[in-house]
Amino acid sequence: MRKLAALLSLFLFWHPLAHAINVYHIGGEQIPWHDALSEQPGHYLVFDANGDLERTIDVATPTLYQTWNDTLAIGVDSTGGNWLRPFWLPDTLNLAQDGVRDRIERGTSNNVLTSDGCSNQSSGVGKVKAMFDGDPTTAAFFEAFNTTEPTFLNGFYVQNAIVDLGINYPINRVRFFPRLGNDNAKIDEIITDMGAPHLNKENLPDEDFSENFLPWFEVGAANSVQNYAAACPWRTSDSPWFKNLRLGGNNVPNDPGLTILRRDEENQNVVVDIRFPVKHLQWVTVRPLTPLSNWEIAEFQVFGNGYVQRTVYTSPVLDWNESMALGKIRWSGATDENGRVVIRTRSGRTPEPNLYWVPSNISGELRQIERNEFERASILERSTTLDEANWSFWSPPYEWESGLRDTTLAAHLWQDGTPLLSPSPARYFQFKIVFLSTINDAVKLRDLEIQFSKPAAEDVVAEIWPLDVPRTESSTFTYSVLPTLTDLSLGFDRLEIFTLTRADTVRSVRLDGEEVSDDFVPQILDDRIVVGFPKLQGSGDTFKLIEVEFDARVVRYGTEFQGWVFDSSLGDGVKQLVKEGDANIAFPGNALGVRTGSLGAGLFSQVAVSPNPFTPNGDGVNEAVGFHFQLHELTEPRPLSLHIYDLSGRLVRQYEQQLVVRGLFGANAQQLTWDGLDNSGELVVPGIYIYRLALDADRGEEELTGTVAVAY
Repeated sequence: MRKLAALLSLFLFWHPLAHAINVYHIGGEQIPWHDALSEQPGHYLVFDANGDLERTIDVATPTLYQTWNDTLAIGVDSTGGNWLRPFWLPDTLNLAQDGVRDRIERGTSNNVLTSDGCSNQSSGVGKVKAMFDGDPTTAAFFEAFNTTEPTFLNGFYVQNAIVDLGINYPINRVRFFPRLGNDNAKIDEIITDMGAPHLNKENLPDEDFSENFLPWFEVGAANSVQNYAAACPWRTSDSPWFKNLRLGGNNVPNDPGLTILRRDEENQNVVVDIRFPVKHLQWVTVRPLTPLSNWEIAEFQVFGNGYVQRTVYTSPVLDWNESMALGKIRWSGATDENGRVVIRTRSGRTPEPNLYWVPSNISGELRQIERNEFERASILERSTTLDEANWSFWSPPYEWESGLRDTTLAAHLWQDGTPLLSPSPARYFQFKIVFLSTINDAVKLRDLEIQFSKPAAEDVVAEIWPLDVPRTESSTFTYSVLPTLTDLSLGFDRLEIFTLTRADTVRSVRLDGEEVSDDFVPQILDDRIVVGFPKLQGSGDTFKLIEVEFDARVVRYGTEFQGWVFDSSLGDGVKQLVKEGDANIAFPGNALGVRTGSLGAGLFSQVAVSPNPFTPNGDGVNEAVGFHFQLHELTEPRPLSLHIYDLSGRLVRQYEQQLVVRGLFGANAQQLTWDGLDNSGELVVPGIYIYRLALDADRGEEELTGTVAVAY
């Protein structure tokens, strides 16, 4: 009875979910983006084959410490729900004010630092903090340097006060001033001349301290590339951030890691307002120069305008509760002309992606430690590496257009989206979004979805042979796939192979050495082939070798013939990505990437112009000349043009064929022809003409020229 109950329990669990599709959704109207930056990053939904919701399963991040990261990717309310975009800096927001940058924890004491010695840093910060409190009625006040006692060097007076913004912001303005009061006869003029944001005169005290303005100062700045360290433990020998500026007198040169925005030893302005073209800066500093009288700064302000140039949003480690096959990823959003976004994923078999290290007792060698020991170790000594045995590297970036949601298609069918490139089955998953923006252009994401399901197989490895082929002609390949199946595996009856260009033919499909029945007709699509076979399911079908022989051209060095297995009865459900490995002992390659023998050669090859001569005389024979060629190595669509000239160099005919990609141009593919007419539609006279094929490629324009004859 106990055994029967166990079997019944297994059946009830397995049967309803056999065709289920799971979807993790973030953003939009459902889960606000920043809800995922927590120990409970939402849930995923389980849908049946009809798109009906079966149940909801909570997702957790499996570690007790933070595995996510966010550098100013802002969740904003927009039409249709919560969107994620880079932070937009308004020109009236003072970045130097305490609390503005709470979302990025850097440095010490709320990011207000001084360049005094590390041991005195806390007291130094307390001295200058009034400059950054947002209250113009308080000030960091300093007495003049005591020149009568040269041995008394209170060097803090001439040290940099440093604002660490955490990342690069688009900065174009720095302003500072002493405490201002209504006793000043020129207070109205001063406030008017300040520009926005203005001080509120009604909130100012009567007593004025404008005589304490700073006549001698130096304002510096640095960005993240300048290696200007964020705090004492991160200082480097080649960029001594905590440079002791006291040595050599008060006018000692400033830290070499800084770019000086303004140096003034004769300033007469109570309000110093420094404006400059936008610079992407992380640190902004100010120091006095040889102070001869008392001075103060009530507010030190940093302003800018535009999108933050680079922001990163990394999800926590997501736990699916069991190993899952990864299907597709898709998103919806909008992009400005020059905005870019880089979306990557990775998967793993353990909760923790990293390994932790400290120096061992042997010079030059490291010792692996646990996370809790890592937290206690010195920041200068500890390090991390990826656990490559259990976690994949971040995937190549997914193309924006390929993953963009197509609202004309039924969402539950998942006919849109792009295949996930991270290996599976895997229980743990992470995604990273990097926004690359200009001052005015950015990308914003409405939502993002991850599709996954029970795996078709426990494991699937594949390899292709040969690995080295010519690029000027078609080659015959054998694609081998070896699955590992258990009795709980869903099974599969289709194999999809990415070929980049259209394959010429499929010669053979074999299952365990036997030719597959003619009932399974291979599909040859523009960039892939799909072959079928009797369904493999259960442990009895494990290690059954699938072999596909096909002819195809390789037009790009390093083309990877990725493959997916899936169950055709599920429609366009989850397709499980195969992993390269030793699938066939007959071949030594164990890889899916194919090399061509002419890396770095021209983009054009196999050029043929025929018929040549041609006779556009209306008799129906040889009426037009065709240009046949192959294009290689293009990483994205590029414009191609064909110009026809007479022997005097006069342009006769011009064709523009926009956005061509690598592949074949000619018979049974894209056709480029000239019909013997000029640009005005008149038939050209017989003779020799010059053609010029031009391609605007990644490495500049590449052209191909030749002659063609017109006869009657």
